[in-house]
Amino acid sequence: MNEKTKIKIIRLGHIDKIINFEIINNISSELFTITENINIPNLPASNGNSHSLNIVYSIEEVHSILDNIQFDGLCIALMDYRFNDNFYMHRIDFNKVCISITGVEEILQRKNISLENFILKNIYEIISLYQHFSASLPEEIYEFVHSDTRGCLFDLNGDKLDIIYNTENPKICNDCRNKLNQKKMINIDVLEKELLSIKKPLITFIELFIKENPLTSMAITFLVSIPINLLSSYIWSKIIG
Repeated sequence: MNEKTKIKIIRLGHIDKIINFEIINNISSELFTITENINIPNLPASNGNSHSLNIVYSIEEVHSILDNIQFDGLCIALMDYRFNDNFYMHRIDFNKVCISITGVEEILQRKNISLENFILKNIYEIISLYQHFSASLPEEIYEFVHSDTRGCLFDLNGDKLDIIYNTENPKICNDCRNKLNQKKMINIDVLEKELLSIKKPLITFIELFIKENPLTSMAITFLVSIPINLLSSYIWSKIIG
């Protein structure tokens, strides 16, 4: 079994104003460890911006930006600029990936899903493929993922709207489980256990439940308040009696 994969996070532009990197950096995993963080705030102009106010980069341009970065592990770059094919994640090199969050936040907000959970989900997908292909990201990774949406970690999400189905509590479908088992380079049990942690905070879950089920929430509040009031009355009677 492989030891933990080292990860270098590369922040392109001023994405740290949008994402809470403290959440990302403090994630505890048996599969990987984030050992380095760097920021490249000033990016070169893109050739795709001549007729648009939106900054758009090609895979080749991002490759050029990351070309001089050396690291004995996996490099994951994050940017708030769109890829020219409008997809949100691309392999850049044998150990480099870039994730674009442009347009993602608006989609996630519809289901109260955080950008941090979206990034963590993608880190687990990248790590799984990186370890499965023996510490490398060859072109074959595109053959591993599937185009249909199953709520699986390895959904392609060719339609960006589909990210809501596998960002929180993503599963490993049977087909992908069989592929991973062919090489046994990653501990699937550990992977699935850690994927369970990619979920809404309890307070957000409660708020959504109350918003979506107001009558049920009122009934629960009423039923819970009865024993609390009775207990309070009993304690008070003992105090004054």
